[in-house]
Amino acid sequence: MKGDFSLIRFNPSAQYTAVLKQQGRVDLDSDANEQYFIDSYIDGLTNVDVIGQYGGPVGNAGFQIGVSGDSITIGPGRYYVNGLLVENSTSVPYDEQPYPYDLTYTAELLLAAINAGGNTVQFVLEVWQQLVTGLDDNGLLEPALGQADTTVRLKTLWRVVGSMISTSTVPASGPVDAANPVTLLAPCCQMLYGNTPTVHDGLLMAAPSQSGNDCGCQPIAAAGYQGLENQLYRVEIHNPGAVGAATFKWSRENASVVSQITYISGAVLTVSSLGPDANLGFQNSQWVELTDDTCIFPDPVNQRGNLYQILTVNQATLQVTLTTPVSGVDSTKNARMRRWDQFGATATAQGVATSSTAVLLENGIEVTFGGGGNYCAGDYWTIPARTASGQIEWPPYGSDGKPCQPPSYTQISAAPLACMTLRPSNAGVLQAGQAAVENYIISDCRLLFSPLIALSDEAPADAIHVTATSWNNDDVMTVDTLLQSGLLVIFDQAPTCPWGGGNFQVSMELPASADPFVPYEGEFGFPAPGSSFPPGTNIFGRTVMALDPPLGMSVSGTLVTWIPPAASLTGFGFLETNYLYNSFNAVLNAPQPIGFARMRVRLDGGAVYANGTDGNLYLDGTALGETGIRAADGSRCVSLPLPTGNQLKAADFESWFYLPPSLTIFAATIQLLNDAGTQVGTNAVTVASNEIFFGHGLVTTASPAVAVTTVNLAITFTYPPVAPATLTFQITYSGAASIISIPNQTVSPGQTATLNVPISIIGNPGVGTTANVDTVTIVPAISGLLSPVAFAGTAPTLVITGAPENSIPVRFGGVSGIGLEGATNPFQNAAEVAKQTLDKQASEQPKEEEAKTPPKPEEAKTPPKPEDPKE
Repeated sequence: MKGDFSLIRFNPSAQYTAVLKQQGRVDLDSDANEQYFIDSYIDGLTNVDVIGQYGGPVGNAGFQIGVSGDSITIGPGRYYVNGLLVENSTSVPYDEQPYPYDLTYTAELLLAAINAGGNTVQFVLEVWQQLVTGLDDNGLLEPALGQADTTVRLKTLWRVVGSMISTSTVPASGPVDAANPVTLLAPCCQMLYGNTPTVHDGLLMAAPSQSGNDCGCQPIAAAGYQGLENQLYRVEIHNPGAVGAATFKWSRENASVVSQITYISGAVLTVSSLGPDANLGFQNSQWVELTDDTCIFPDPVNQRGNLYQILTVNQATLQVTLTTPVSGVDSTKNARMRRWDQFGATATAQGVATSSTAVLLENGIEVTFGGGGNYCAGDYWTIPARTASGQIEWPPYGSDGKPCQPPSYTQISAAPLACMTLRPSNAGVLQAGQAAVENYIISDCRLLFSPLIALSDEAPADAIHVTATSWNNDDVMTVDTLLQSGLLVIFDQAPTCPWGGGNFQVSMELPASADPFVPYEGEFGFPAPGSSFPPGTNIFGRTVMALDPPLGMSVSGTLVTWIPPAASLTGFGFLETNYLYNSFNAVLNAPQPIGFARMRVRLDGGAVYANGTDGNLYLDGTALGETGIRAADGSRCVSLPLPTGNQLKAADFESWFYLPPSLTIFAATIQLLNDAGTQVGTNAVTVASNEIFFGHGLVTTASPAVAVTTVNLAITFTYPPVAPATLTFQITYSGAASIISIPNQTVSPGQTATLNVPISIIGNPGVGTTANVDTVTIVPAISGLLSPVAFAGTAPTLVITGAPENSIPVRFGGVSGIGLEGATNPFQNAAEVAKQTLDKQASEQPKEEEAKTPPKPEEAKTPPKPEDPKE
């Protein structure tokens, strides 16, 4: 704290609890400040003892990391970090924090890194305290005393910082210790709690010089402090490093002489004040440190400024001219000029070199650096010097009494908040405290505590808890995804009970079928629900079917499996997966229209247990719901935060999700569209073509023909997709040429049940001298768990009629072909000519010898004159 203090005194080992005033005695600033340090120390210890090193109150825990669109959000509330209260009054975007200067990564970069895959972003809350003076807050200046500078304040600052690591470096889950809540968090969070703070182990020794006064202008005393005023010297590290490499700066006024910079022009500074007098002002040849807010809030925070030497001072204009021009300081960001008092040849723009031998400051005070430690920028020591005794107070009051002392420094605490990674198409097993938000999985790394008033007199019962499941509650998971991920539950302790359908209960609530009087949502005149639901999840009338584990159950430590993941099955695993795949789909495809089954999972709290020291520990499975978001369509759902627990000896765990059958193709049709997007035909089209130089056009074969600009294959699925899939196409031709092209398509969750796939016609079956007709059959297929599932209905066909080269004049794509005299619709005329040509060829049936010479067209005319280019 760079304030104008006479002394900074506090000794925790003395166990003082209060500073008491006496009548007729002088009040010192050090006494009032010591009372603050006592109170702060006691409050901090109390908070840590009650809350822990980190903690947020249940119901109002702040700094929750979320995602909203393309922005990362920081939630409102309170959090305690190393006993210090930190508050965020309202939800703020990551890039709009109160102190966001120079964040290494913006929200856009962090999300882009996650979306690229393979990256995990870790978020921490950085907290520290900063001294606030009248320069920072004008309200601290007293108008009645001529805007005099009186007291200062301490302010708690915070900011949230995101950093990236490779997802591959995140370890697997480790053992769980019920007494250590950190072990219940996701592995990425546990990594954050394992980060070690920066070590500040550099040492300094201060002593009176034995060589007399340094300036030679006063009588030389044998030893001791030789200054004429009481001072509080401050020695602060400027450049970090080991002894010899590190540098320092020093001040006889605890670096409290500071002025605001209002304007910068090269080497000339305009400041708000040059100080009240020569002792507390600025003079020629002094060294000053220039800073702004970008020094306080970079990454990492609290960086030093640069040192400059004063050339001249102009009291009249409040201008200071430096020996070198200023760079990297912004006068609009609370720029400051702070005085330091080193002088002579050893003082440079990098500070004074540290040394393991004594370095003389002034007035008989010398300092020695040693101990082999690492000195960090900002490490400081304060040395009270008193004229009455002619001594310095060293070792400092409240220290361990050794001549070499460690530094004081601004403590910056980093509290883990969250980890964020990309949500895969199959989210798999979510770890404890994880939630699926939009396209991401966010692991909450915060620790929470309940208010004392919420605690009962009885000690909480020992129990086991559900920490993760392979499904998201109240969300949608297809049969394919269910079999890929399995039906898995993870506990915080390894259960020892026998397992079966009795204590791991799974039931399927099927939508009713074969009864026309049972309404589906939006069917039979019944309105769809007002709130947003994935289609098929809101159905009147269901049939409950209890299911036992189809392949038996398995237990591996804390993991219990009801259906194993398909990839883990060996030997007959393919047959087992195929059996389950066909069985589930057969049951779910029976209702028409398609309805989603509601799968309910219940773990019996009194029949799920683990061995404890005093008997069995039973399942505390209570999970209190909160509003979440379904990944498929963004609709709201009931999310169950894990781990479970409500301080109960035994309680059931209950959860549910919706299970649709595997996505299949319900219908596939071909559409011919005009420029306006209106369908003008179904499955027959004519390719009107001249030579390749002129390109080709498409028209319907109907009369009159209509120009076709788009050919689509309309794919209708059995329900709107809720998981990614791939569409492929098998194409066969009645002719030999490949004349169409259809690229594979990616099916995305949340899109409508119908997907329009463009068909590109890239050839002409009529190229040559005769017309031709080719029938193209297209069989679409959609990716499935076992193999692509082809469309089971009648495969759509596209009949493509091609005209011979040069037989049909056409104007297409802005390129002039032969043209048609008086034609108002070149495409229509081209189609009519093509149709006439084909009809004539089919009716004439020329004899073999006549076929050698192509017959002359009946209506052959002199081709029309080319158009005037000027027209």
